[in-house]
Amino acid sequence: MPFETNVIIAVVLMAAAFILDWPRALAGLVFGAICRFLPYGTIIVPLGVIAISAAAEFIYPVIGRSSGPSAASFVLGLFSVAGTASTLYITVRNLKDRL
Repeated sequence: MPFETNVIIAVVLMAAAFILDWPRALAGLVFGAICRFLPYGTIIVPLGVIAISAAAEFIYPVIGRSSGPSAASFVLGLFSVAGTASTLYITVRNLKDRL
């Protein structure tokens, strides 16, 4: 698949993640940018996605964004964080390989 097609898919996934849950998507974007410089990023990114989504489940009730943790919100958070963190990580990696 051409690189340009991958970038278009990444942008669509990131936009969908921001529409669904922008705070977790923003955290995922920052996390994906940081993971670009870490060794073993392909292992760290999925573990971080789970950790960020789980942490948000307990932070959201404190700040009044939700009434309490739920499995549905956790899954939505997984999509939001993974939609930004992994797509940014993979897109930057593919861009680096292409150059």
